[in-house]
Amino acid sequence: MRALRYLNVVLTALTVLLALQLWTTWSASGIDPIATPAFAQGIPDEGAQRNQMIDELKLLNRKVEELKDLLSSGKVHVTVDNAAAKE
Repeated sequence: MRALRYLNVVLTALTVLLALQLWTTWSASGIDPIATPAFAQGIPDEGAQRNQMIDELKLLNRKVEELKDLLSSGKVHVTVDNAAAKE
């Protein structure tokens, strides 16, 4: 019975201390401590991002076209060695 009374006293004291901590946190900061403010890194410009992607795709298409023309011209010869046969 004595141990149960001690447990109730300790739990009540902890509850009071936690309530005071919560109250001081809320009253001192003036904001809700659970919801932290979000800091934006800048407003994304979706149109500019899309234009940049389009420019990169155009550059990639040009490079692939140049590679295709180079391979079609016959100036490049590709040989494939069988690595398994060499071992």
